[in-house]
Amino acid sequence: MHLRNSTFTGEHNMEIVETIQAALVPMVIISASGLLLLGIQQRYGRVIDRIRIFHGQLMENPEGRWRKIVDEQRVILIKRGKLLRNALSFLMVCILCALFATVSLSVSIVYESVERVALVFFSLALLSLFFAVIFALVEIFISYGAVLKEDESIGNMSH
Repeated sequence: MHLRNSTFTGEHNMEIVETIQAALVPMVIISASGLLLLGIQQRYGRVIDRIRIFHGQLMENPEGRWRKIVDEQRVILIKRGKLLRNALSFLMVCILCALFATVSLSVSIVYESVERVALVFFSLALLSLFFAVIFALVEIFISYGAVLKEDESIGNMSH
């Protein structure tokens, strides 16, 4: 690692200010990811709870007339749960990488060779955020499809 010149010149002070400003961007990503994490965690919890309710219904009445619908919905819910779990995992990686980027930027005030490390962590944070959003979007479309399928099945049974 290459140590920066330790004299505090006007130029060095500007580098410190720029580094602090650059560290704000990962902080904003951390905040945004945290909000997404809360929303997706809520959806994930509801999916898990619904799976458990279906399991309870199947244990109470294994041969009920709704067995086919419950089985179809369980399969869809398990798929949704995996997508949401993946989205949550990528959001956590995003937050972790953004934290490392912020720390790396702070260390780059003293060691200039660390700046590239910060860029790598920042890029990984953005990539992880991208994948998290993709998984969440896919889950949203699947959840709507599941409701339509359930509505169709119930409509067919009532006729």
